[in-house]
Parts: sequence; structure tokens; C-alpha cells
Amino acid sequence: MYGMSKHPLMCATVAAFLSVSVAQAQESGAAAPSADAPVPAAADAAAPATETGAAVSDASATEAEKVMEQDLNLFWGKRREVSVVQRRLVEKDGRFEATPFFGTIPNDDFLVYFPVGLRLGYHFSEQFAVEYSGAFALEKSSGLTSFLEDELGLKTAQVQQQIKHYHMLDVLWAPFYGKISLLGAKLTHFETYIGLGGGLVLSETVNEENPKPVEKRDAAGNAVLGFRWFINEYVNIRTDYRHMFFAKYRGGVSIPAEFSLGVGVMFP
Repeated sequence: MYGMSKHPLMCATVAAFLSVSVAQAQESGAAAPSADAPVPAAADAAAPATETGAAVSDASATEAEKVMEQDLNLFWGKRREVSVVQRRLVEKDGRFEATPFFGTIPNDDFLVYFPVGLRLGYHFSEQFAVEYSGAFALEKSSGLTSFLEDELGLKTAQVQQQIKHYHMLDVLWAPFYGKISLLGAKLTHFETYIGLGGGLVLSETVNEENPKPVEKRDAAGNAVLGFRWFINEYVNIRTDYRHMFFAKYRGGVSIPAEFSLGVGVMFP
């Protein structure tokens, strides 16, 4: 009592604080803890952590409320889970690739070509590769050829020059790597590549004076735009657009455009 009498202002402050605390407890319906009730440890007073890393921030929540909040955190954590590209799905550096392919060359006036061939490449880094492409070109008469033959009776309109096969060596650069979501269910990894190269085109030519086909060989160049769609570490789907150019029979430049689909197999 002696110590308290020396500090009347402190005593008055403590008494006022206790009175306000009791009034708030009565208004909220909370029962004051008994003197015999055990004091919770510091670890028990802390908010429990959920499996998703979230914690219940309100220490006064009941046990049922805490359990409900944990369940909600687990539920929304799974719903919000998003897969991201952490690394490349396939490492290409130092690997070989073989790609059988087929395609079409639709921009000839008299013939539609269907190239069937093989690409063989070596990736000397993740972005750069060198690749050989060789194909035989099957052909079919276009609608214009049928019209000239059937309607006008011109038998030699389509036989100026026919591509038989070609061989190209290209340097490819793959600057873009990414992913897309298919129907919101699966992530597909892909890359875009471009390239330039050159090679040889072998064709057959005929004319009115000499109906016997004559083989013609021409140096050629081509430009490449393509996509790899990775299935797994060893297999990918390739879609390519390749534009070739070489000397046309009787002057000019021939510019066949090839669209192709292939299956790439990487090893080892």
C-alpha cells in the first residue's frame, strides 16, 4: 500500500483500464477467465499455420473457425495453383535430330508438288543448329493444267519444268522459347526458329522441239520459318514454311513455297 500511495496517478490509470476491459467483455458476452485457468504458452497463442503457408491471423477465433479457415486455404490454394516454365523441357545442346516429313508446294501454275523427305540436324547450342534437308517431289496436275488440256487442247503447257528432288543445307536459329495452354488443361512447350541456307534443285525440262525430258541442276537458296512442339525429351512435332528460289527454265526466278509437317526424333 505504501508504494501505491506514492503514485496516485498510476493507480487511477490502472483502475480506469480495468473498468473499460470488464465493460467490453460484458458487452461481447465473453466470460472472464478464472484465476485457476492455465495460462496458454507462447506457442499456443500464435496463429496456427496451414499447409498452404497461410496463418489464421485472429488469435481469438474458436477451434471450429480455425479448422474452417485451414480447409478454405487448402481449397483455394489448389484452385489457384499455376504451372510455370521453370526450365526447358528439352535440352538440345550437343544432340542430333532426325525428322521425316511430308508437305506441299501449292504455288506452281501447272503442278502441285508433294515433297516427301528427311531432315538431319545437329544442335551445337540451345539456339543454333545446322540441318540437311532432302526430298523427292511427287507432283499432280493443277486445275489450270486440266483446263488447258481438256478445254483448249494444249498438251505442252505444263511441261516446261518439273522439280524432281532437292537438297538443302541450312543454319537454324531458335530465339524464342515458350509455352501455351491447350484448353486450359495442359501446357505445351514450343520454340520458334528461323534459318537461311542453300543447296541444289534437280528438275526436268522439255520443250516443243525436244519432247524428251532433260535433267537440269540449279544452285538454290531458301529461307525457313518453323515451330517445334515438344512432346517429351525425345519427340517433337515440326511445322515448317520454306521458300526456295532458283533459276527458272528459259529465264526468270522460280520461287516454290513449301509447307511441311514432320516428326522430330532427338538423340542421344
